[in-house]
Amino acid sequence: MSDIPTINRDALILIPTESCLAWARALPDSDPLMTEGDAQHEPTIYLIPEDIEPEKYLRRRFNAVFEEELAAWCTNPDWWPEDLTFKLFTQFFTVHISTMVYDLGIEPIEKDDMDDDMD
Repeated sequence: MSDIPTINRDALILIPTESCLAWARALPDSDPLMTEGDAQHEPTIYLIPEDIEPEKYLRRRFNAVFEEELAAWCTNPDWWPEDLTFKLFTQFFTVHISTMVYDLGIEPIEKDDMDDDMD
C-alpha cells in the first residue's frame, strides 16, 4: 500500500507536434532550431475533473486550452492561426490523459490566475 495520496483530478498532457513547432518557428524572434524532441521535455499539464469523460471535456474546452498554449508561444493573437478548430488543435498537440495523479507535495495546492473558471 502506498503512502502517496492521489488527488481528485485527471491530467491532460499536451506535447507540441511538428506542426505546432513549424508555426512557432515562423514567428518573429523564434528559435529556428527548436525540435519536437526539445518540446517533449517540458509538456504542459492541465488538471481536469476526474468524474467526467476526458475526451468529451477536452472537446468542450479545447478553445480555451488552445488559446492558452498559443499565448505561451506568442502573445499577439494576430499571429495565431486563423481558425482555431479542434482538428487544428489535434494537429498541433499530442494529447495524453492520465487518470492517476499523485501529490508528492506537503503544502496545500494553490491556484493562481483565478480569472477564468474552466469547470
